[in-house]
Amino acid sequence: MSPRTTDVWARALTATLTTSADTQTLNTARRLLTGALPQLNVNKGFATAKFTRPDGRPARARLLVEELTAAQWERIEAAIAARTSATSAIGDDLADPRHTAGIPLLPSAQDLSHHCTCTETPADPCAHTLAVGLLLTERLRTTPAPLFTLRGRPYQHIKKRLRDREPPTAAAGQAPARVPSPATATSPAHPATDHAPAIPAQQPAPMPEPADLDLTTARPVLTGPLPPPPAPLPELPAQQALVADAAHRARALLAGTEQPTGPDTGSDLARFTALEHGAAFRQAAMDHLGLDVVAMGHLTLAHTHGGPAGAAAYLHRYTLDHDVLARAQADIQPLRPAPNATVECEDNHLTDPAAGIQLRYGPDGRWHPYLAPYGTWQPVPGPAADPADAYRAARTAARAHRRTR
Repeated sequence: MSPRTTDVWARALTATLTTSADTQTLNTARRLLTGALPQLNVNKGFATAKFTRPDGRPARARLLVEELTAAQWERIEAAIAARTSATSAIGDDLADPRHTAGIPLLPSAQDLSHHCTCTETPADPCAHTLAVGLLLTERLRTTPAPLFTLRGRPYQHIKKRLRDREPPTAAAGQAPARVPSPATATSPAHPATDHAPAIPAQQPAPMPEPADLDLTTARPVLTGPLPPPPAPLPELPAQQALVADAAHRARALLAGTEQPTGPDTGSDLARFTALEHGAAFRQAAMDHLGLDVVAMGHLTLAHTHGGPAGAAAYLHRYTLDHDVLARAQADIQPLRPAPNATVECEDNHLTDPAAGIQLRYGPDGRWHPYLAPYGTWQPVPGPAADPADAYRAARTAARAHRRTR
């Protein structure tokens, strides 16, 4: 059977988006998608992307899609499971509501709404929100996952339900094996008749006799150096450091002080090189991450102040919903020494250039404060879930820095 596609869904959603849009706005949206495409983020109920306006300011566009209720999803999943096997692809056939319990997966024009920072009338589609929709349709041409997520149920949830429903199958070309019970099994030397003798149940093997262990005689210990490990294993010092790190983490786990594992290699290297057994590998970590001495020092500070999430916030940028940034900007506004100066919002960074303060939203849901006393942003103590608290921590660190100069 040829693999199924979701091209019908893409064409239908394109028609829904373009039918009510005027030609000029639609052409502008298509021009926005020429060249390098912006990053599309798909979440439950909305898809979002960021564009650059002609004046250089960012435009954060969001296409909102009406989510289906839990009861509707139960009916849809039951209908899909009744007609689709776990090994089959989910494709264009589900664009027909007759195959999804009469509930359309594709959103209608009434299920869509638009919101963008470039306009004060959220109900009207602008070129940016139309561009988000067109990006979404291109994604739908190859995978159904975005549509399921938008409508409120992750695609993997559907696939898991199909796998759970699918019974185990025999290998290709083989009939399913039948395992006879002792009471009904027949001898292979006799045909199956009403009078065939039953095969007695196989008796379990007897337990072996206990071995005599000599626990008193002294054993020789290793006195010379170990031979170098064969390639491609790490060199012996690296293996010894890994063993020491495992022991360190085990002790911390038993003591209840173990920190969560870093979300990426870089943040875990910051943890590892900050410890005594990992300090010797600091240069190797710098080479792996492409950091100079100053940047590696800042990474270590980020881990010291914020743990693995603080290190991740230092190393990486994350796409953050513009509403989160807008709320954070409103929270810090009363604390700003120059309230009329511009605040810059970029990805997960909230920067107040007039105050020399930057907040970075980390994967732990906290805002990590930064200062740039020497022109380079460096982490300071005080990450907090409340952006106002993190901003206060940055101002406190700035005052302390001025006193020590």
